[in-house]
Amino acid sequence: MELDALIEKVGDLPTLPTVVARINREMENESLTAHGLGVIISEDSAFTSRILRLSNSAFYGMPKQISSVDKAVTILGFDTVKNLALSLSVYSFFKGGRETVIDIPGLWNHSLACAVCTKLLIAKSSRKLAEEAFLFGILHDIGKMLLINNNLADMENVLRISRDRGITQNEAEREIFGFTHQKAGARLAKKWKFPGNIVMGIKLHHDLPPEIKKLAPETAALVRALCVGNQMAKALSLGISTNPHRRDIPVIMWKSLHVNRNELPKLSVKMKEDFNMILRDWGND
Repeated sequence: MELDALIEKVGDLPTLPTVVARINREMENESLTAHGLGVIISEDSAFTSRILRLSNSAFYGMPKQISSVDKAVTILGFDTVKNLALSLSVYSFFKGGRETVIDIPGLWNHSLACAVCTKLLIAKSSRKLAEEAFLFGILHDIGKMLLINNNLADMENVLRISRDRGITQNEAEREIFGFTHQKAGARLAKKWKFPGNIVMGIKLHHDLPPEIKKLAPETAALVRALCVGNQMAKALSLGISTNPHRRDIPVIMWKSLHVNRNELPKLSVKMKEDFNMILRDWGND
């Protein structure tokens, strides 16, 4: 299969395409403002109501009701609302579709778990990157959904081969498709004009440690957190990844994230608590 041909088959996000397309376009042009973000979201009433419901969820713990997108931006912050809007748009990619033995809701829950774990990990060293880290987690497996939505039989075969022969999903993907879901996801994110650092995160999220020599320091930190967050979500059985294989996390990765191994039990409890909290919020969407 040719990856270029697959990507060409895919248009904008299946639902609410204008939201993510306009946000990403204005981000690319460095012209997105708080007011502009509010205008983009508010033009879709159904989308606005979902944003406000999630903004008022227990996960964000706001003491007062947030009644408008402008208030959400003011109270939660520009980055939080922007990434919440993009996450909600991507969520539509995980909904619906044909019947399959693949657990799509479980895969979405794994993405949520990865988002929570990545956010908590990066916050140890850089709180300002926490919201961006959440979006990294949401998007990391978008390549799997691309393959599921467009080549379901082959993707089911990938998982069957991986299980029956005891090989990794990546190995099975290369055998069937000629490329991995990371490569497909990175190409799709680039087509959708997501920022380059997110494209790199999707591309490298299985690499332990990732090749980050040529990356900007903040991008490198986010990629490292995503790699570890993905493994932590699996280790804690939060959500259901199509690839249950877990890899040991090198000591250098923990050090780069400023995480002491003695902190892991407490951090793991926090990851579980936050995941269960956000799962209730998104589960009602």
